Amino acid sequence: MDVYALQRELRAFAAARDWQPYHVPKNLAMALMVEAAELLELFQWQTLAESRALTRNAQDKERVADEIADVLLYLLQLADHTEVNIEEAVVRKMRKNAAKHPAKRPAPDVPVVQLPVPAKVHLLVDWENVQPTGEALKLLVPRGTDVWLFYGPHQKVDGTSHKRVYGDSVTLVPRSGAGKNALDFQLTYYVGYIAARQSGASFVVVSNDQGYDPMLEHARELGFDAQRCEFYKLTSPARQTQTQGGVSEDGLPVPTSMQAAVARPKQVAVKKKALPKVPGKAADPAKASRQDVQRLTLLLQAMGPRERPECRAALLALLQTHLGEVSMVSPRVTHALAQLQAQKRVVLKGDRVSYLPDPITSTPLSAAKARENSATTGTLSPAKKTSPPTAAQVALAVLASLRKMSKNKPTRRKGLFNFIETHAIQAADPKAMAQRVCALLEARRDVVFSPSGEGVIYPKLQAEKTASA
Repeated sequence: MDVYALQRELRAFAAARDWQPYHVPKNLAMALMVEAAELLELFQWQTLAESRALTRNAQDKERVADEIADVLLYLLQLADHTEVNIEEAVVRKMRKNAAKHPAKRPAPDVPVVQLPVPAKVHLLVDWENVQPTGEALKLLVPRGTDVWLFYGPHQKVDGTSHKRVYGDSVTLVPRSGAGKNALDFQLTYYVGYIAARQSGASFVVVSNDQGYDPMLEHARELGFDAQRCEFYKLTSPARQTQTQGGVSEDGLPVPTSMQAAVARPKQVAVKKKALPKVPGKAADPAKASRQDVQRLTLLLQAMGPRERPECRAALLALLQTHLGEVSMVSPRVTHALAQLQAQKRVVLKGDRVSYLPDPITSTPLSAAKARENSATTGTLSPAKKTSPPTAAQVALAVLASLRKMSKNKPTRRKGLFNFIETHAIQAADPKAMAQRVCALLEARRDVVFSPSGEGVIYPKLQAEKTASA
């Protein structure tokens, strides 16, 4: 049992239900006593023999197990809110008990129960693509057991934080070959190398590079548990103006893969624009607004099937980035996730995330095919012309046109808006559609506006141009 992962999950569970104001040490201690009393009630009025036999009945055993779980969960939350390290506290208390109550005779030999050895989960990190710390990696993939850091010959790798979290299960692998994809091939080889020695192991490639997906899909076809998990560097507002982290012109962190492509004379942290207030009702800072949820919905709709986060941690990181929060378990992030679930936009099964088609905009043409058609022709797919285009379709058409413009891209907000409106001419209200598309492109970081709100740059298009040069 991972105590710390369970405590994080309990915090997120409480935040999603707005229970944080009630989860204070006094209330948690009282709730713990109530649950302990409910456990005791199951054994009330029973003899010693009857209490031993109670759990022989499957139904009674489940009742006892439920009450024991309630006691443990409240105890974990109490330790979390009082900042008590349970593992250290247990070891320290056992030593105190041994000193206070000396043994009268040698301890009897307790038979060792051979428990099944849990299968290892190997995290293979493409350090040339992403650089998560040990703590960030544990939060991203809580079930990970072994870490492999693959890095280039000119990169500096400090594995201190990883060894602090994973102990001796950290291996640094320098790139031995040269070439554009040398490290990718080396990492892929290690997947097979480890699989040959640990048949029951699982693999998670930590990288934003989609080039690993065909290899991982083939591994899954062969029966291996192999996934890819994306990671984006998230910084707090107090650190967003530092030069060591990539920051966009609106003060939000830029994904690592884009940092080298966005060149600016200086980085400026800018306050977020306040959302319009609803008369008679103040906005709740602990909840995501309706505009936030709509913006996130458009973002997920515009992403291709392979671009969408496949695990819970990656989805929370995406929501955190676009909401500008400093934690993946902040109230606004958990509330936004709950709203997306309630609207049937995402479906969570354990740590896995799946997406239901939009009942309004879904058509027989797949999103990947629509993206391919738009990127090739710069226009909407003929299969889509029979119905009004969606904001996601117009956005793809706009990006395809911008890719073809080596020069003379709109550099001002008004010019970009007019450019988008020409692609939204088939919509019922082109101006309203242009506003939605502009918000969608901004949410996806396809366009970034200057602090004044008038200038515009295209970081992803610049990154594509640099990569192809």
